[in-house]
Amino acid sequence: MTTTIQISEETKKKLFMIMNQLEKEGGRRVTYDEAIKFLFKEEKIEFQREKFLDNIRKYQGVLKPNEGKDLLKELRVKDHEREQRFT
Repeated sequence: MTTTIQISEETKKKLFMIMNQLEKEGGRRVTYDEAIKFLFKEEKIEFQREKFLDNIRKYQGVLKPNEGKDLLKELRVKDHEREQRFT
C-alpha cells in the first residue's frame, strides 16, 4: 500500500542526497522508501545504549580524576609551542 506524505523542500533535498549516495554504493536506483528504511536502520545502530555503556565501562578507571584535563592542557601547550616554531 502506498501513501503520500508531506515533507519540506529541505528534507526532500537531504533525502535525495542520501538516495544518490546509496545509488552510487549499490549501483542501482533507490526509492524514497528504501532511503527512509536505510535511515531507520542507521538510527538503531547509533543509539544502542547498552553497547555504549559497555564501552565506557571497559575504560572506567584508566585515568585518574582530572588526569584527562591535565593531559589535554599539556598537549595544547605542546601544540602551541610547535606552532610558534613554524611561524
